[in-house]
Order: sequence, then C-alpha cells, then structure tokens
Amino acid sequence: FAAKNIRDDYSKQEETPALGVTQAAYWRWHGFLCRYEKSIVAKSTGVASNDLSMKEGIVLVHGFGASGSQWSKAIKALTKSLTPDLVCDDEYEAVAPDLLGFGESEKPQLSYTQYLWESNVASFIKEVCVRESKWDEFVIGGNSIGGYTSMGVAADDRVPISDSINGVNAVSASGAPGTNRCTGLVLMNSAGRILSREEVQNQSGLDALVTVGAETAGDDLPKCRPPPRALASFFGTGLLGYLRPRIQSICKNLYPTNPDAVDETLTTNILRDSLDPGAINVMISGSKLPPPRTANELLGADFGSARSHSKEDSSIISAAEGYWSGRTLVAQGILDPLNDAKTRSQLLGALRSGVDVSPITAGHCPHDELPDEVAGAIAEWMTKTKSSSSIESSSMIIA
Repeated sequence: FAAKNIRDDYSKQEETPALGVTQAAYWRWHGFLCRYEKSIVAKSTGVASNDLSMKEGIVLVHGFGASGSQWSKAIKALTKSLTPDLVCDDEYEAVAPDLLGFGESEKPQLSYTQYLWESNVASFIKEVCVRESKWDEFVIGGNSIGGYTSMGVAADDRVPISDSINGVNAVSASGAPGTNRCTGLVLMNSAGRILSREEVQNQSGLDALVTVGAETAGDDLPKCRPPPRALASFFGTGLLGYLRPRIQSICKNLYPTNPDAVDETLTTNILRDSLDPGAINVMISGSKLPPPRTANELLGADFGSARSHSKEDSSIISAAEGYWSGRTLVAQGILDPLNDAKTRSQLLGALRSGVDVSPITAGHCPHDELPDEVAGAIAEWMTKTKSSSSIESSSMIIA
C-alpha cells in the first residue's frame, strides 16, 4: 500500500516538469517492485514532421551500494551540456533505475549475479523506455558494476530475435533478444576484467579461444561452488555492520578531488538502503558469482573476443554472441583509489577503434564528484560522433 501511495503521488505531478527535475516512478520485474528516476534533460528547438520525429534518451546505471538517486547531479549537469542541436526531433530523457536489490527496489532472496542485473536493465529498457516512453534510440552508461552491466546490456542488445543464426545458438545474459536501438555506451570507472594484447598472446590452447558465451552454449561452464549460505550470511552481516558507521569516510575517500560532494543525502540514502530487509542477500552475492565475460568479449575487441577468434578459426565458434562494436566513451576518474584507473582506461582504449577515452581528475564516482566535467565530456563525445553514428554499423553479430 505504501508503494501504491508513492506511485499515486507521483502520478499527480505535472506531466512536463522543468528540465533536469527528476521524478520517481515504479515498474515491476518478474513481480518485484523496482524504482527509477526520470527527467527531461534537453528539448529540440527544431520542427520536424511526424514521420521524422525521433525520441531518444540515456539510461544511467549505478554502482554497488548506490542507487539511481546518485545520478541526480549528473542529470542536472546534462541539461546544461546537451544543447538542442544534439537532440533529434523530440525530448531527450534521462532515466536512472535502482537495480534489483539496491536503492528502493525490492531485495528478494535471490542469487544476485552480473547476469541478473544485465537482464534487469535490459527488461527495464524494453518495458519502460521503449514500450512506455516510446524511445527510438538510447545511449546507456554506468559507473563501477553499473558500467559493467551497461557493457553487457549494450552487447546483448545486438542479439537477434531468432534463437539461432545459421544454425548456431544465439546467447545473451537473459536468453532474450535485444532491441537493436542502442547507439552509444558510456563507461565511468567500470568494473570488469580487461585483457591486454600481451595477455591474450601469452595464452595457449583452446582456453585462449573459448569465450563465456561459447562455454554457455556448449554447456561447458565450470560448476559454481559457493560457500555455505550460513557462513556467507555470517560474514556478510559482519561486513555490513562494519561499513554502516563508516559510509561517509569511505565515500570521501572515493571522492578525492571534491569530498564535499559526499553530502547528507548520499550517505543517508546508502544507509537507508542497507537497512532494508534482504540487503544481506546482495552483500553475499560476491561469494557466488558465475564466470564473467571480459570487456574484450563484450566490446568485440581486436583480440581476446569472439569477434577476433572468428577471424582466426571459424570452426571454434559454437555460439552467436552479441557484442558492442559501436561508439564508446570512457569518462574515467583517474584518481580512483580502488584500482589503477589510468591504466584501465588505456587498456579499454586499446581494445579497438571507436573507444574514446576522456580522463577526469576525480575518483571512483566522477559523475557525482565532478558532474559538470562528466556531462561536458559526454556532450563533446556526442558532438564528435553524431555525424558518424549508425545503428547499422554497430550491430555486429558473430555467426
């Protein structure tokens, strides 16, 4: 009843709010109530016929422990950076979902994995962005695990409706086809393994040629052997108890350039979300994650991917994998204390052509620490790539 009242309250708000003003809304995924925030960030000043009218948007995916609310500053900054000439013939919207298990979305007792979150976001795009909001095209971007999730969603968006291509199994995280509407990908300090050319060259044997997608299609994935649930819950509960009183100090460490961006709203939201029933289920998910796809595989790299392997030996391809070969921006906070972010951005930029790197003097969450700089990088990238962007050129499927 509380959720229904919230939804009713928001339905009474004005239908066309001011630019950059976020509104909360809800949708259901497999029966679970999920929250998201939405906003109009730009409007075209041009007048086009209805036959040519296009509606676009950007999907912003948060990282571990965060929620869609963490994008509010970045969304406001986008209203200043996205000029009308970058918008087609209608409104340009931004949406920021709370992943299942995070924020104010439900936290059911499930096995949370990267593939579950990819499926969650892919369904959100199909049901909310495409079916309800009538988007014709979208860009997807994310931070930390949200960046990795965005890579997976962009890759799977290329999987065709048919469950096979020339007799070869087509695979995706959800098992469902994509929309073929994704036109861009933005990564902000993304999680996920990135293989260098040297690492790939040093590998030998069939292991160097088999991707997670091919292993999935061939039923060759190794067994998942998580620790006993009671043990994982014990350590997870202890970890949550340790982290809760330290939320502010941890976040300030992740925001080295602008620690004042760690405001009460951010810390209160994180604390509130961690106290929800079921939060422990997400905390222990790290102990039982299945094999992840590498960035090479998801971005169709020139090495270490199904795309590169198919060029070498087409006989080893047992699955038709979607991969993202379109325009990509890496807006990287190079002062990230969690890893060597500068090197990781260079590795991403070296995977293939079409991956642009924009260093940001910020930490792990550049979109919240320095939102104006990140929004400016996105706008500059969109300006640079607008004339050359094409869905046709970026919809590559291995067959």
